[in-house]
Amino acid sequence: MMANGTNLPEHDKYLVSFAVGDTIFAEGDPSQDIYMLVEGELAIFKDDKKLSVISEPESLVGEMAYLLGEKRTATVKAVTPVKAICIPADRVTEFIGNYPTLAPKISRTLARRLQETTKVVHGLKEFCDQLPDAVIMTDQDRKILAWNMAAERLHGRSWEQMREQSLAEVYQSPEEYRQFIDDIYAGRSLSEKILPIRHPDEEIRYVSTSTTILYDGHHNVNGFIFLGRDVSKSKKLEKRYRRMKQWLIPALGLAGLLLIAFCVAIPSFSKGVKILDQRKLSFSNRIVEDSRFLGKALVEPLGGGDDGAMKAILQSYFARQNPSFFAIAGLVVLNRDKEVIAAYSPVTGASRIKVGDSYSTIPFKGEKNSPFRVISLFHADAATPMGCKGFEIAYPMLKSSAKGNRPFWLLFQLDVGQLDRDFGLGERALAKIKFH
Repeated sequence: MMANGTNLPEHDKYLVSFAVGDTIFAEGDPSQDIYMLVEGELAIFKDDKKLSVISEPESLVGEMAYLLGEKRTATVKAVTPVKAICIPADRVTEFIGNYPTLAPKISRTLARRLQETTKVVHGLKEFCDQLPDAVIMTDQDRKILAWNMAAERLHGRSWEQMREQSLAEVYQSPEEYRQFIDDIYAGRSLSEKILPIRHPDEEIRYVSTSTTILYDGHHNVNGFIFLGRDVSKSKKLEKRYRRMKQWLIPALGLAGLLLIAFCVAIPSFSKGVKILDQRKLSFSNRIVEDSRFLGKALVEPLGGGDDGAMKAILQSYFARQNPSFFAIAGLVVLNRDKEVIAAYSPVTGASRIKVGDSYSTIPFKGEKNSPFRVISLFHADAATPMGCKGFEIAYPMLKSSAKGNRPFWLLFQLDVGQLDRDFGLGERALAKIKFH
């Protein structure tokens, strides 16, 4: 006895069987027949990579190619012996007319897929529009489902223009994009990768990109989330610097003693003053953007005294924003008495601050009307009993208009070594930066 939906009169003339390993249809095929699974298990492949498994009787396969009038977008193979009802494309209308109970099933299947996709896309877009980074969500075939306002600004195109388009279209180099995707599937570490993109108003832009794979409950790939940040200015400065260096090398052999003196200055010059200036600006912009975003997110739990919600927000920030790229090693929230009420750092040992610690005796340096303060302090523990110096940026939050009322504080803990190495920033330089 077959399942209810497939127990149809004269079903035998539509029934087909497949052995283990048989291909029902292949990616790129022009066929548009629809299959309904009677029994067995099917696997769906894209570019020879397994995406999902179907085993529930009455499941539909291949209906999208028929409805859209397009070629097959994936390959379907039999994992076990399979029986299925094959509805030829030129007889779908007649088939549904003869068996009208199947029409609602097809409609419900498509409606469910549309509803699930719509909920995910709109919910993600509403959240991601608040983020400073470009966020792009795709399906398992890397067709764009949604991208936020930051992505619109970065790529110069709206979501409506790019919706359902292949993500490959935004990249300048197909080879680099394919290698990037291959590395993702291979499980290689890709914290950041700089890729050139096409932009309608400029010749080229460079985007630092990181990726998260979305899996279903069976660990099948359901889609991807791509995070991007514009690094075009830094990239162009680096190119200029490399060209300048190539020109200087042969010149050094001809300039004699005068250029020997110049060589003494090469180490300091090789730091790339212009590049560091640009990175300082990028660093200050990141602190400003992230402090505003986190400040808004923390308003509700601060008002309600929800410490757990505050810690979850801090953890989510590190999971989504890749702040370590900008030397941000930890986050701390202080109450109005400058006591720690929440703290989080993903790096073991980077954050020595614990809930209940107090900053009340530590100077918060900065101009009176400045929205930010710079904190320099020493941390001591078993590993460093003499203490090691640290820098933190303090941002006031939830300050009442009542005279004399003190604010809550959000602190960005910074990696001192990375600040100096990547941004050329020490305590004095930090004090001079205008974070606004």
